[in-house]
Amino acid sequence: CKSKFRWFPLGIMAFFLAIAVAALAWLIQLACRPVKNQTALDAALCHRSHSKIRHEEGRHMLYPLTTDVCSEFIPQGGVGVMLHFRFERAALLWTLFVLLVMGYVAFSHGRLQVTEVLKMSPQHDDVYEKCLALDKEDQKDLRDLRIDFLYATAFIYIVSFVGAILFAISQRRAYFETDASTATMVDFALFCEGFPRETWGPVEPQEGKVELEDEYMHFFRDSSWGDSVLGVSIVWDLTDVHDDVFKVLDDAISRMEADCRLDEPIEEPFTTSTTPLWVRSIEGNLLGVGEPQTPKDKGEGGGDEGGVADTSESWRGPAAIQRFTDMQTAGGIFVVFRTKGDMLRALTTPLHKFRGTHDIDVQNLNCQPASLLWDGFGVTHAQRVREIVKGMSALMVLILVWTVFFWGPYSYFILLWMEAPGAAKALNQEARGMVYSTVLGLIIAIGNLVLYAACAVIAQRCRFKTTDSRGRAHVIFYTFTVFVNVTLDLVLLTYIAHHMTKNIGFDENAFVRNPSMQHALFEQLVSYIYPGTILAPFLLEPLGVCVVPFYVYCWLIRSTADLSILQAEKLLECPPFDCNRYGDIIINCTLCCCIFFLTSVNIWWMFAQLLSSMLVICVWDRYRFLRQSTRMEFAAKRMDVAAQYLTVLPCAILFGGLTFKFMGGQAMVKKWGRHAYFSRSEWFCVLVAMLVHVILHSLLLHFVVPLFDREIEEEERDYLEVAESTSSNWFNANPVHCMRSLHYYRHDPPHVFDYPGRAHLHKQNLDIHAYYEAPEFEEEEGFRSVKTYVR
Repeated sequence: CKSKFRWFPLGIMAFFLAIAVAALAWLIQLACRPVKNQTALDAALCHRSHSKIRHEEGRHMLYPLTTDVCSEFIPQGGVGVMLHFRFERAALLWTLFVLLVMGYVAFSHGRLQVTEVLKMSPQHDDVYEKCLALDKEDQKDLRDLRIDFLYATAFIYIVSFVGAILFAISQRRAYFETDASTATMVDFALFCEGFPRETWGPVEPQEGKVELEDEYMHFFRDSSWGDSVLGVSIVWDLTDVHDDVFKVLDDAISRMEADCRLDEPIEEPFTTSTTPLWVRSIEGNLLGVGEPQTPKDKGEGGGDEGGVADTSESWRGPAAIQRFTDMQTAGGIFVVFRTKGDMLRALTTPLHKFRGTHDIDVQNLNCQPASLLWDGFGVTHAQRVREIVKGMSALMVLILVWTVFFWGPYSYFILLWMEAPGAAKALNQEARGMVYSTVLGLIIAIGNLVLYAACAVIAQRCRFKTTDSRGRAHVIFYTFTVFVNVTLDLVLLTYIAHHMTKNIGFDENAFVRNPSMQHALFEQLVSYIYPGTILAPFLLEPLGVCVVPFYVYCWLIRSTADLSILQAEKLLECPPFDCNRYGDIIINCTLCCCIFFLTSVNIWWMFAQLLSSMLVICVWDRYRFLRQSTRMEFAAKRMDVAAQYLTVLPCAILFGGLTFKFMGGQAMVKKWGRHAYFSRSEWFCVLVAMLVHVILHSLLLHFVVPLFDREIEEEERDYLEVAESTSSNWFNANPVHCMRSLHYYRHDPPHVFDYPGRAHLHKQNLDIHAYYEAPEFEEEEGFRSVKTYVR
């Protein structure tokens, strides 16, 4: 019996296949276009290599791929990245532990079939019972299997719960030990707020006028901190001028790079493009330059980087900062101290009132200069809370829309398919096929990608002060959103499984394939988890994040004549590393733990797939950090602490599964009527057990884990020593401070804003506390072959 709706998944496959063919045709056409801007491409490739994670001293050597990222502190990532990789390793070991325990249970009862690892969906317990002619000995073995499974579940839960608490303690100790043994910019600055808002004023220094930096310096030194204060970095409100400020800085970087460039840009011959206008418009938006122009549109020389660059100093001065005369401070200042001891003493030393009326609040933000998000200081706490509430509401609406317009039609299709008599048999056969799994995997992958992007946008709109805080919010938003989305998906899967049981009894084979509600739900859940959720997205991520964007941008840059070198460098720059993998790992582990409710025979199969996923994640993230990412410093443990609380979810699911099995498990469910499946009081007991675990686990993390912190003596550290070996500091990480140094005070050399990959532009100037200078870069291995290939 075949349903007339069996063509629905094939239609979806055909739609995605048509998109793939069109994209492939565009890529082939793009790769075959004539070269018009090879100079920009060569400069962009060089900048991409420079922007990767490198040593900051000497010749900026790359870190070897064999670097132990779980224990070695890498300044460009910070201690937060080290904790992130330790978390990944712990999740990998936990997955291996569960696999070994459940594999041993299956092996001891003769149920471990290694060949089943390659199956898209393993068999359920009920299939074994129906397919075997069970005599008394077989029935006794099955009872023993379920008892051993109960003991194994209890053992896994206890080890997981205790292990999560011990690991949280280990993470905190690793953080404090690393922080005590390494010297970074975190050790030398305090954030002071409560100052009145001041206006920039004139565009150049006025005789007799006390500059803001000087006034603040005198205040801190005269109050109580004395000569321990090295300098101040004023926080400005960039709410309305953020883009304008960075345009000025980008222009300065472009001109400084032109000064450093040994070979002058070569004007490429312009040829009329045969690409359709609508395609060029899309490509212009992709490049961020709008509609492509001809050299005539831009003037002689093809732009600011065409022809001979203007290397004179006439571009520096009041004209560049005329638009910022009304810009105001944000009421905060970073005070930089000479030593860490001076900073710690200042924390306990009260300040006088500023100008006799303003109380000053002093705090240690515990962050790196490069991790500051300067536009977040112009936002009040109330405004940020409102943005968070609006963002969470928008996420709920997005989930609702996703469920109604994507999962809804999918579920409707499945139910219509099953209206045909005996369709459950056909469905289960095709569910193991490529079409069904591919459609389901595409829906899941696209849904998670949309949610991930939405969470990133919302975290950006909240305008946090540091990347640590923004990253933590992103992880929490993403984990919460995916958890809610998965819950709704599982409700629909349960509804589908409930309807699948209507086909029971059509024939004997259909009954074998679909004998119970548990089996039906098991089939749907396994199809949901593997491969679309826990494996396929991570196998495809290197292509979508690294390989495809790299070659697309290379081909677009070399075939776009009006693209400046600076624009090309920004396009090819490595993306910053993020620690959002916490959310993926938590969700994957939580989903796999749900299987403990449904089967005892083949849990090892699911964790074998999870282990393969974790191996892919660990290998790819290590390579991504060391070779495909630019600097993103996480100096605090905020994200890891949030992740420790999120481990409550898989542990609670495990305890719920243990409670369910203790109350009778599958043998108990067989006695339930099909219509009474969702109204049993046992589910209430399971929910209470999970809630108890959540409360207990959270209380232990909050009150008990911090008791195991150990005090570690730290050596005195001097700002000068750290600043000489670190490109980013509290002065050049501040965009307005660099702009004032460059155009207002006209220091020579000035502070240069610390863009990734621009370390060679920094010059020493002791008068303005600029101590770093390391102009040489070691060429990346294989860099010449890459340049030759993309030519």
